[in-house]
Amino acid sequence: MMWNAAMEKRILRTFDWPLLLTGLLIPLLGLGVLYSAGYNPDNNLRMLFGLIDSPASPAFSKQATFLLLSLVVMAFAMALPPTFLHRVSYVLYGGGVILLILVLLFGTVVNGSRRWLDLGAFNLQPAELMKIGAIMALARYISKYPPSNDGYSFTQVLLPLSIVLVPMALIMRQPDLGTALVIGGVGALMILFVGVELKVLVSGVVLAVAAAVPAWMFLLHDYQRRRVLTLFDPAADPQGSGYHILQSIIAVGSGSFAGKGYLQGTQSQLAFLPEHTTDFIFSVLAEEWGFIGCASVLILYAFLLYRILRVAAKSKDLYSSMMVTGIASLLFVHAVVNVGMVIGLLPVVGIPLKLFSYGGSSLVSTFFCLGLVLGVSMRRFQYLRGAR
Repeated sequence: MMWNAAMEKRILRTFDWPLLLTGLLIPLLGLGVLYSAGYNPDNNLRMLFGLIDSPASPAFSKQATFLLLSLVVMAFAMALPPTFLHRVSYVLYGGGVILLILVLLFGTVVNGSRRWLDLGAFNLQPAELMKIGAIMALARYISKYPPSNDGYSFTQVLLPLSIVLVPMALIMRQPDLGTALVIGGVGALMILFVGVELKVLVSGVVLAVAAAVPAWMFLLHDYQRRRVLTLFDPAADPQGSGYHILQSIIAVGSGSFAGKGYLQGTQSQLAFLPEHTTDFIFSVLAEEWGFIGCASVLILYAFLLYRILRVAAKSKDLYSSMMVTGIASLLFVHAVVNVGMVIGLLPVVGIPLKLFSYGGSSLVSTFFCLGLVLGVSMRRFQYLRGAR
């Protein structure tokens, strides 16, 4: 009993409070922007399980409720020891693959894409869960079969790549190009983190370039090709494929240095900006808070990534380190793609800004990831035995 009390005190002393506070501050700021994005003074919604009346949008009300649920999920994830996570990594991965197959067979179609399972009370997006499953499965494989000093050879890298390619293929069938690319990007970053041979890296680049033409012709849908072409000339179709980018650029540019003010964004308030609560919520932030607001939020993301990578660097075992690195990569890829998308540097691929955009499945899964990181941080003085 005394040993347990001592261990609990040690865990509390090593708790990463800056990581937790930053991880909470970002979605709270996101709620503020989300409130403005859907603000309607004629609304009078009962939110937070009916406790409060507010002139807010349904998206804001649901996101606030999901944030409370996310805190419970984060606490649960913090309690999971790395030894348990290591054991169930492949099980979670396999369960995610099964859910993706069920989506293709029985999923709910929204805007031409079959990405959700209707569970009655809410819709589940298995691709969000698959991101976690792929990270954990890849972390377990790398911890059991780490590369040599020269990195993975061509034959050695095929199996860890297949862990990523299987869910990518299933998600592409939905179709959801953005999420598939995110999983591929996260997997690539994790593999590159432990190292590959130079010839493998060069071969990978050559194969990617060579595969671009057949992928463009046979894998991408017409609307996806239009999105890529629109990136180079959005004004060519201002009322069609270029509408999203043009309206987003107008919103971002009109915010200038200090923004138009809270609840004063014309692009969002007058409904010119599409998907303003999800994919383009950063545009709402830019319009109302300007460069100052955008820079502040991006600094928070950078600090959050720094704290997560700090946990990875201090982990005593390779599995925990790779899992945390994968979570950092997930947040990084989402932030880079989303911000690049809303300012017109990357094609519109439907990638939300993690912790900031509206989305219950995304918020809950991200807080689960943050809980895993905090759990690893609290136990970083412990060594994961039996990792192989």
